[in-house]
Amino acid sequence: MVEFSTYDGGHQLVLSPNRSMSWQTNKKILLALFVVNMSIAAAWAMMGAWMIMPFAGLEVLLVGLGMYYASWKLSFKEIITVRADSIVLQKGVYFPKQEWQWQLSQTRLLKQPSSYRMSPPTLRLKHVNEQIEIGRFLNRDEKIVLREHLLKLGTPLTVLATQ
Repeated sequence: MVEFSTYDGGHQLVLSPNRSMSWQTNKKILLALFVVNMSIAAAWAMMGAWMIMPFAGLEVLLVGLGMYYASWKLSFKEIITVRADSIVLQKGVYFPKQEWQWQLSQTRLLKQPSSYRMSPPTLRLKHVNEQIEIGRFLNRDEKIVLREHLLKLGTPLTVLATQ
């Protein structure tokens, strides 16, 4: 997903993966799974098959861990801030864990077409000898939107040959 906003000091692009459900919705589904699973396990335990209880709890725990991990991985964001003379790229999950700040006049957008027809191109920001891939998790249409926004904000485009 590409979100574009304008503020006093410049423009900001927030890039994030597409998420089908929020963590709040995942918790509700996990709770419903827990109630159903434990109800069935309790019924079996009352009939004498008490060994099913730990396995039912373990099953819900493992599904919950998987849902948490997937939700955490989909919380990743890239924030590109373009001001009059600089561009700032930040990457992280809950807060920026990596940050690059460059002069806008020395920064280029590199587009490398995919070797497959339906795959999205690779987009990178290049400053002097440093290249950082942006929007790795975006689909083809979202990368087109991202490229158009960056071009409107004054980032020159260089199209590379396919590999």
